[in-house]
Amino acid sequence: MNKMDTCLRRYDNNGLLLIRSNAKKQGYKFTNFMNKQLRIIPLGGLGEIGKNMTVLEYGRNQIIIDCGVMFPENDMYGIDLVLPNFDYVIENQDTLRGIVLTHGHMDHIGGLPYLLKRVKTTIYGTPLTLGMAERQLEEANVRQNAKLKTVKDKGSIQLGPIKIHFFPVAHSIPGSVGLVIDTPAGIVVHTGDYKLDETPAGGRTTDLKRLKHLTQKGVLALLADSTNADRPGRTPTEQVVADTLDELFAEADGRIIIATFSSVLARLQAIMDLAVKHGRKVALTGRSLQENVALARELGYMKVADKVLVDIKSRIPDDKLIILSTGSQGEPRSALNRMAKGEHRQINIHEGDTIIVSGGTIPGNEEDVGRMLNRLFERGANVVYGRLATVHVSGHGSREEMRIMLETVKPRYFIPVHGESRHQHLHARLAAETGFVADETFILQNGAVWASDGEKAQQTASVPAEDVYVDGRLVGEIGEAVMKDRQRLSQDGFIVVYVPVNGRSKLVGEPQIISRGFVHMQESSDLIDLARKELKRQLQRKGRKNDPKETVRHTLQNFFYRETQSRPVILSNIVRV
Repeated sequence: MNKMDTCLRRYDNNGLLLIRSNAKKQGYKFTNFMNKQLRIIPLGGLGEIGKNMTVLEYGRNQIIIDCGVMFPENDMYGIDLVLPNFDYVIENQDTLRGIVLTHGHMDHIGGLPYLLKRVKTTIYGTPLTLGMAERQLEEANVRQNAKLKTVKDKGSIQLGPIKIHFFPVAHSIPGSVGLVIDTPAGIVVHTGDYKLDETPAGGRTTDLKRLKHLTQKGVLALLADSTNADRPGRTPTEQVVADTLDELFAEADGRIIIATFSSVLARLQAIMDLAVKHGRKVALTGRSLQENVALARELGYMKVADKVLVDIKSRIPDDKLIILSTGSQGEPRSALNRMAKGEHRQINIHEGDTIIVSGGTIPGNEEDVGRMLNRLFERGANVVYGRLATVHVSGHGSREEMRIMLETVKPRYFIPVHGESRHQHLHARLAAETGFVADETFILQNGAVWASDGEKAQQTASVPAEDVYVDGRLVGEIGEAVMKDRQRLSQDGFIVVYVPVNGRSKLVGEPQIISRGFVHMQESSDLIDLARKELKRQLQRKGRKNDPKETVRHTLQNFFYRETQSRPVILSNIVRV
């Protein structure tokens, strides 16, 4: 191995500055190898809330920040989850140095089982984050494809020429971190999800002092959470929720049922503490809630005495019991929704129950939540939710906190992330108010490639980043065409047609027409009879050259639209007899 080979190898391990010094001493000139660009490629989380995933590259070194899922919107019929497109990562997996996780929410870790079915790599995160990720991998039987390496929230790791420093942030789940990424082209700050809460549950604030220390030499680019860019001021402190719950607990004469996100462990700890204060036991219902509490207790993130927790089947007087439940979003199979429908095996809602929905409604879930609340009221419960009391606050900072983050980091370039398009644009406007010019702010879309040599920056060609749908065991096999068909089925239903033909494709019997989700067969028998007559007339028309399937589809689509102004999906079955 010659001296230059040694020099290049030391570059890979230790970064550009060390190589520049060594190469200069030994009289070497820099080649194009040394003139690599930093590339930032968001694969998810831009223009949407969820499936957060960002690729950062320098030369032949790639790291991934988070790998989340997005839950389906109301018009994504039959879809369980939405994933980022992993194609770019798969094609370049030989350069992948590892996955770095900012925290353990599903929109940041839920995609890991699907990615790890196709690659093997190392995953870095704080203990709770890794614990939640490991459970996901084990359930998917891909744990063997990942090395899990725990990091401290004020620690550092080296991945090729890229060094990553962690700093603690306040969020709705313990163990959340932001990232200061030191690359040969410059420093990139990724805030993760954060708020500047001075009295957070658990007492863990965003460490701006450490962030300032790590960025004192300057920051090339800031990738910052945009979720609450349309909310003025500061996000209320989590302590407000604890104070409200304290008052509600004191007023409740009967059983208390609280529905919240299973991952807001800091709030769950506050509820446990209040249960002790008010002399109540706590029962958990919902698998994810039980597993998260058990993991948090095991790792020391939650401190709950064994005597406080009871089995849901235990005979505890109503005025001595708190039930913690999932279902704040009205999910059909969640524990609280099953209670609202009277379908929960252990819990029947009755008069005297106080039900607290301690979770902000995610956009798109309003109708489901509204129906659930109505059913709970109809069963006689006293239901308390966000419009009636401060029983939930966001885990994301609002505009004033975003301004403070911008002024703390003072980046050369700014990239709003983690938000819908309006959030990104409002965050960019806020940056302009603090002195950023348009050329220094990049509003990217998923798949866009942001590149910089450390001085100039530009958006270059994009990579594939369309949504990947999960429907049961089908991953990526449901495309836009199928989704459009499902939307049509949901709106106008479908018609199944059985047509008997002979070997020459001539009609030899009566076509059978069956309606599902379009019109009721008995109540619309006249319409079905007319459709059958029209179909027979077209199939028996002399000189017909069309394939029978095409004739059936074209005839019935035109007929039903003419008669009803609806377009049911036509499913034809040509039976040769």
